[in-house]
Amino acid sequence: MTHDVHQPFPSSLLEAYDFVNVQNWLCIWREEKSDTLIRNLLGLLITDKAPSILLEPGGFIQWSEQNPDANRIVIAPSVSTSTNATEEVLSFLGSPRKTISFEWVSQLGERLSKHARVVATNRYESLNEHQQLWNIGVLQACEEFATNLEGNGQSSEDVERATKLRIAANRAAVEMFNGVGIHSELVVAVAQKESSHEDSSEKE
Repeated sequence: MTHDVHQPFPSSLLEAYDFVNVQNWLCIWREEKSDTLIRNLLGLLITDKAPSILLEPGGFIQWSEQNPDANRIVIAPSVSTSTNATEEVLSFLGSPRKTISFEWVSQLGERLSKHARVVATNRYESLNEHQQLWNIGVLQACEEFATNLEGNGQSSEDVERATKLRIAANRAAVEMFNGVGIHSELVVAVAQKESSHEDSSEKE
């Protein structure tokens, strides 16, 4: 099924999953709706104060995001090529809209800890042998950002930024083919919803 994560999850999904994987939400991040988005994920997903909870008691959530603040350009050895378009893409990914900040990405564990028991947090550097895969992911993220900027009643300025991003991404794809890449970091946090036994113990 397809669901708008800015809206509450349907009650039919109540405690339906023992594991939920969340990733790449920064592509749909909208500052004016960030509180709603987080509440729908963390509130309706994990706490018992809301009517629809995806996780069953004792279930786990894994949330992973690419950290834009850790991005940097890398060039393959013995390669001489322009990086202008890749730099433009990198700049955009750091701030796709003027009102957006991605500080929350590095705070995943802290955010989850307010709603569930965090069992693990880690950061993973992109490996050189996986650079082409990271490049593909970056280009896909550009398309996601552009689509998000164009839709949902965004301003004409955002639509223009989406067009410029797509042009820069197409040029960056050529640079990446010639040996340019964006080195990145993946932030991962894993948390567990309290079991029914733990809930009843606390109430006692």
